[in-house]
Amino acid sequence: MLAESRELIQNYHQYFKRLPHHQYWLVIVDNHFNNRYYFFIYSRKLKTRLVRSHELLALVHDKDKYEQVLTDLKQISHLTIEYRDTSHLVEPIPEITKDKIHGHNY
Repeated sequence: MLAESRELIQNYHQYFKRLPHHQYWLVIVDNHFNNRYYFFIYSRKLKTRLVRSHELLALVHDKDKYEQVLTDLKQISHLTIEYRDTSHLVEPIPEITKDKIHGHNY
């Protein structure tokens, strides 16, 4: 097993708490600006909108290493994986212009 796979799995177990009433999923970003693959775990408490994310691994753009790390991750995790690519950027939610709770009301 690659050192990168061990680091990813260690971080995965650190942030995947298996809390009740929480939703977890993985996100893999192919970042062309930094020439890296980023692995994240996202979590959200059910019936809320706040999403938390934790970076699990930043991997240099190497297709063979990426495929091996992804294979190792899929062996230990059955979470949904969402793939993103920076060559097709999408804004998932509109920009917050007024938020009276956090002081963005000017």
